[in-house]
Amino acid sequence: MGGAAGHMNHPFDLSWVNSGSDLLDFFDRAKTFVEKKGAAAVKIDGVNVSFKVVDGPTGKEFAVDRGSLKPIDVEGITMGRVDQRFPEGHGMRPAIKTLLAILNKSLPNIEKQLAQLGMLDDPTKFLNTEYVAGTTNVTEYDENFLAIHGLNQFYHKIGKSGAAKGMERPGMERPEGVKSASVEVPYDPAVMEKLVKNLAGVAEEYGFKVYSSVPTEKMGDIDYSAVLSEPFTVRVSDDREITKSLEEWLSEATNPRYKTIKLKDGSKTHPLHKKLYLNILNGETPIIDLIEDNDAEAAIYGAVLMHATRMLGNQVLRGLTSPMGDVMGHEGIVMRDDKLFGPSPVKITGEFIVGNIGGGFGQVNEDEEEFEIVDQDESNPPMTKVGPKTIAIIPGAFKPPHQGHADMVRKYASMADEVVVLISKPLKNVRGLPGGGEITAEDSLNIWQLLVGDLSNVTVGIFNDPAIRSPISAAYSIAGPLAEREAAASKVEPSIKPIEPGSTVILGASTKDGDASRWKRAEEYVGEDLILKNPLETAVSPTSRASGEPYSATDMRTLLGDAQNNVVELEDFIGKGNVPALLDILGLGVPLEETSAMGGGAVGGYSGPLASTSVERTPTKKKRKKKKNENIDMSLVNEVFELLIERGNIL
Repeated sequence: MGGAAGHMNHPFDLSWVNSGSDLLDFFDRAKTFVEKKGAAAVKIDGVNVSFKVVDGPTGKEFAVDRGSLKPIDVEGITMGRVDQRFPEGHGMRPAIKTLLAILNKSLPNIEKQLAQLGMLDDPTKFLNTEYVAGTTNVTEYDENFLAIHGLNQFYHKIGKSGAAKGMERPGMERPEGVKSASVEVPYDPAVMEKLVKNLAGVAEEYGFKVYSSVPTEKMGDIDYSAVLSEPFTVRVSDDREITKSLEEWLSEATNPRYKTIKLKDGSKTHPLHKKLYLNILNGETPIIDLIEDNDAEAAIYGAVLMHATRMLGNQVLRGLTSPMGDVMGHEGIVMRDDKLFGPSPVKITGEFIVGNIGGGFGQVNEDEEEFEIVDQDESNPPMTKVGPKTIAIIPGAFKPPHQGHADMVRKYASMADEVVVLISKPLKNVRGLPGGGEITAEDSLNIWQLLVGDLSNVTVGIFNDPAIRSPISAAYSIAGPLAEREAAASKVEPSIKPIEPGSTVILGASTKDGDASRWKRAEEYVGEDLILKNPLETAVSPTSRASGEPYSATDMRTLLGDAQNNVVELEDFIGKGNVPALLDILGLGVPLEETSAMGGGAVGGYSGPLASTSVERTPTKKKRKKKKNENIDMSLVNEVFELLIERGNIL
């Protein structure tokens, strides 16, 4: 879920799921649970927001709380303070105003229920909700609505570092080892249903519907046998694979959720990581070339558990329907049952667990909103440097990116530990190609690979949040209060680790035409636990084209309108030898002038081998030798690894 409500467990996150056999036990319990009509609830793919009741100048009123230690969050973002908390252009600004208007207008009618829920005089308790206004991350809904998932309460917290040091957030006592911002607390479902009913009339006036728990109903048999018998192959090396049925793998797998694994490039990640899982699933890089030998087993078992959670989860969802349609059309389901699953709610998301992921394996980073680990600090692998560091953030639509942009990135890469390039997704494409073609965010990501693929400390990602469309707002979310930036980091694809408290933030800007002025309100939005460098002092001078003219995306798009006759000029924008790759990305074909020069070699911009990089690459298809699929025990894996390593050393 992200935000103040914290993250909801996947099956493999549960404390009692310590092996593949335990995971099978979970899905047997889930099958029993969902056969009860209305037992499970639909998991909505919306924007998470937390509403609490505070004392206003004229009495009780609703407020939003983003879960940070900022005074405005602790005190509550009331209607009159929305513009102070969310910058101009932030997608949440109009939506939050509408939802607060609905709640405040309804307050006299729901005051009794708020008191029964314990919210009326306790601002540490809040309604955990998601709203949909238009399209969401993945799912398209045909209505605007507010879904109230339940009642949560904040844990007590005192800031320990940065500007938030000493700041206090009231709340219930935090159990030892718990890191989440809040916890779901018990409430009377009948009371919540009454509250929703009393909200509905006012919400309809504003074009919204209100849901509490959207129940599910079984519509078909749930059968795991076919999935469990399917083969799952692990590519150990270029000439060795291990293949077993999913059931066989699960019978021997242990849950590595508390481990951290080291990759060959020196970076670290979590074994239950969706990009690592997809790499192992697709065999893109052999285990021997990807993971340090001692961590291979944890990586394999992590992939096995994720694959089982995905495939078995799909079987559960396919067997369910709801008043909002088939469950497969939503994010998934939520289940609550202390006896079956434990005290915390658990979600089954099926295919959604790997939603919105591109191919390739760069520097693996997660949580998507949609992939949370038990320990949030390990849900994304750390960047190269552990602890506080200097992070430069460069946002934009980049339609398309060019050498001028790349030069800025290179300059910031020399002064920061990490550079994060954020590709925003505007609601409307107003910068199309001549002839009507569109440059998508995915196109921009692939073009960035051509430009900065040699920079190991640069991460390029698409910021995918339907509520935040402006580049500036995207940057503020990434560098906002801790709870906000944890949720925002998961919206970047490929996702990034949230910026750690105490880190220094640089907001990218050019010295030309007062570009740095767009960050004039940065201090209001950057997290108080971070150190913000003055954008006027860190702005970099722009580079110029060979002709002396400035680089312009508009000029580049014009040249692309007649690419066949503009190869040389386009090379000035994208790098020598990169034009064929650029046109292939954009679906414009390859200039005739270039076909003879391509030969059988690569068309990338760097003739030598690239350094390790966090920028995803589209994998090239190579002819492989026919591999030998073998069913062998994991007991042989170490022997295989040792032989391969020995052979590699000899070679």
